Amino acid sequence: MKFFQIIGTQRSGSNLFRLMLNEFENVFAPHPPHLLNTFYPLIDKYNNLDNRKNTQRLIDDMLRWIKNNPIKWSDLPTPERILSSIENRNLFEIFRAIYTYNNPTFWCCKSLQNFKFYNIKEFQNLNPIYIYIYRDGRDVASSFKKAPIGDKHIYFLAKKWYSDQVICDNIKKNTPIENFFSVKYEDLLEDPAMVLNNLCIKYDIKYNKDFLNFYLSNESKKASDSGGLWENLSKPLIRNNKEKFKKELKEKELLIFESINNNILTKLGYDLENNISKLDISFTPNQLNNFKDLNEELKSLIMSNNNLAEIELREKQRNELLKSIG
Repeated sequence: MKFFQIIGTQRSGSNLFRLMLNEFENVFAPHPPHLLNTFYPLIDKYNNLDNRKNTQRLIDDMLRWIKNNPIKWSDLPTPERILSSIENRNLFEIFRAIYTYNNPTFWCCKSLQNFKFYNIKEFQNLNPIYIYIYRDGRDVASSFKKAPIGDKHIYFLAKKWYSDQVICDNIKKNTPIENFFSVKYEDLLEDPAMVLNNLCIKYDIKYNKDFLNFYLSNESKKASDSGGLWENLSKPLIRNNKEKFKKELKEKELLIFESINNNILTKLGYDLENNISKLDISFTPNQLNNFKDLNEELKSLIMSNNNLAEIELREKQRNELLKSIG
């Protein structure tokens, strides 16, 4: 079984790519319940996992977490099946066992923040194949400004995009070429067949020419019904969904974003809107404090004007978990 780990920044087409990939035979790519990101900080609460009861309790909680996820999995294994299928009692092995209980040839996790585990031995033992999906960071920032999640001020959006791309580039430099596959979001829009066919050839996946019908799948419907974050997933591929930043970002916002990210934008093949001579900008502590205050104001405003059902469900899910494990 081969393990695909998608990495990158949110709002870059990772859910779109996951749904396309899920259309291929013997590929299991469910909506991510963010198991590692959730349980890794809590693992000490389960004490020594060499103790069967402690491992059983962790497995029970992880499966319960998936059951209470806002976007449900269609099926789940029993705790006993997971316990019997792990050789090493650690969080990463349980994570693998949960995703592979149905013996798929390929399994895919879209928890983008899993890239922070790349240098942990137990994660490396899963032999991940990284799929790095990236999108013009200015469009990512423009999308985040309207979303009910994430920062809203361009400075913090630019810094977040920068740090994510640096981590992904570091993973690429330290990963064998056969275990790394890059997907440019704009290429996925323009020629999805080429992108997916290249993936299939590289990893010996049986190609499905009908994968563009992803929007008709139950997985797509579940995601799009869960909230505004993924409403486009129930629609055919929106091929012109790019360069929106040219209309949606102000000149000053573009100046700030490109001043922080001009090198990475250029490296990834994106043209700058500003002359490089204008991008040597620094910010005073007072300016940064003002950015921070404005960022909080904008986040509060967006939250008050959005449907928070999915976010509230996730918060309730987390609070119930923390309460149960003490």
